Amino acid sequence: MIPSAEPEMASSVLHDVSNVPKPRTAKDDAGASTNPTNPPPPAAAAKPQAAASTTTTNTSNNHKPKFSIPHTSITASSCTGCNTSRECKCDKENRVGAPPALVPSRMPQKRSATESSTNLVDQIHEPKKSKLTNYDWQDLDEEDADDPLMCSEYVNEIFLYFYELEQRMLPSGTYLTTQKHLKPKMRSILVDWLVEMHLKFRLLPESLFLAINIMDRFMSVEVVQVDKLQLLATGSLFIAAKYEEVFSPSVKNYAYFTDGSYTEQEILDAEKYILKVLRFDLNYPNPMNFLRRISKADDYDVQSRTLGKYLLEVTVVDHRFIGFKPSLCCAAAMYLARLILGKNPVWNGNLIHYSGGYRVADLRQTVEMMVEYLVAPVEHDEFFKKYATKKFMKASMLCRSWGKRWVADDKDLFDDRFSTNKVA
Repeated sequence: MIPSAEPEMASSVLHDVSNVPKPRTAKDDAGASTNPTNPPPPAAAAKPQAAASTTTTNTSNNHKPKFSIPHTSITASSCTGCNTSRECKCDKENRVGAPPALVPSRMPQKRSATESSTNLVDQIHEPKKSKLTNYDWQDLDEEDADDPLMCSEYVNEIFLYFYELEQRMLPSGTYLTTQKHLKPKMRSILVDWLVEMHLKFRLLPESLFLAINIMDRFMSVEVVQVDKLQLLATGSLFIAAKYEEVFSPSVKNYAYFTDGSYTEQEILDAEKYILKVLRFDLNYPNPMNFLRRISKADDYDVQSRTLGKYLLEVTVVDHRFIGFKPSLCCAAAMYLARLILGKNPVWNGNLIHYSGGYRVADLRQTVEMMVEYLVAPVEHDEFFKKYATKKFMKASMLCRSWGKRWVADDKDLFDDRFSTNKVA
């Protein structure tokens, strides 16, 4: 009876090749004929082998090639260092005498900037900022090499993509001049109401930034009537919450918050029209991504992070910052937050590198505009009250009181003592 080949096939498919016989070669046959210790098999045993080979030939189309795993353990027959029949000790002795392997250090390595690593933003878009030729920075991403959630292997490529994307997703900085019925004061009231609705729904900061970006990009290409501005803001936050939140509020909540000004169907129709105009392109590099990146160089300090969030939201509620890159606004917010908290130095090599290559000279205009907002009368009441709570460390009150004292004393915001190209 012909033996079945199914067990052998199953073992090969499951990559269990320990019981698969190794095919004989001409060299093996020649060695067997000259070695007296390996006599040829008896003739009677050749019949089952022939039958098995016939079966293999008939079923060769259904079989995958078999692979054998070489045996690499050292035995008495394979070692020339000793003649014992027990397990060879030569390999163990060699391993004991060998120097131990060096374990790579997880401490941040100090590095110097090169032409290829100085300014990542300069590789992407215009206008180019001033070249960085000499500053020291530490590779803080090495600390996260064992954390797959931090994506330390790809973080540089990810942010290079963000720097390229932010330029393409910016709204027009002059769209307020093309909107016949829209004035800067009206946009301020609209954004302040949007901040209030965002706070009531307890949404993520990313949702607010994306909603304002959607609203500004829409008004950059479409003329909006005054009676439709609130509907545009509602639809923008409705879309942003769907994009960013795990559980977004239902359309009923938005209709209720408008105090009956718009029905649920009108909000849904506005959502469809906004997405159609923007071609469903919502891949906006959120400013919070850049703020988290630069916070790594700030040792994730909670105070500077909170003040930075407040100053970053200033750039989205104030119409003068329309068209500013999010990465630039984040770097300026972190610089001013560290200056308010009295950190020394305010800007160093690590902060330059992890902000995307922004030097103090690149931040001058943005920081000055932020200070002008702080010393001016309160224009956005809901925004001010939001950051005047203990939850946000009373950031709005702290920043405004500091700004008035700093301007009254006529101090320089960019003293050379505040910055260094070294690692703090």
